[in-house]
Amino acid sequence: MAVWGCGPVGQFAIASSWLLGAERVIAIGKVPERLQMAQQKNRAEVIDFSKETVPDRLREMTHGRGPDVCIDAVVLEADGSLYDQVKSKAMLESGRAHALRECIWACRKGGTVSVVGVYASILDRIPFGEAFSKDLTFRLGQCNVHNCTGRLLGMIEEGRID
Repeated sequence: MAVWGCGPVGQFAIASSWLLGAERVIAIGKVPERLQMAQQKNRAEVIDFSKETVPDRLREMTHGRGPDVCIDAVVLEADGSLYDQVKSKAMLESGRAHALRECIWACRKGGTVSVVGVYASILDRIPFGEAFSKDLTFRLGQCNVHNCTGRLLGMIEEGRID
């Protein structure tokens, strides 16, 4: 499992991945303190996207297969590809989706892309042809609190989580 974004939403996604049975979690970000938290507190392997090309590094880490699940937990993405940066400077930006594009490019064939990050506008340049040819499953939306509260409270009562 790979999680883009190591802020509060990403840290929660990383911790939740372990609770849901992930065998391995790889966190992607660039803020050193957040990467350190992902590594030390949430036991994730980390990739600093300012130093490495994420899809290439993920293929290397997964022996060419790609992660089974890619989670976009980036909230209102501030950084992006050169394309995103140029559009922003030219005031032509409709929405930055660099993390979502990387999720699609990196995810293994037949895998799942889950979007829990926040997109406040219309997105362009989403590689749906790639997603289609890989037979990816998409899950997205806000947290269904009513669906998971009982389970989480039970885990707290059992002492499985603090």
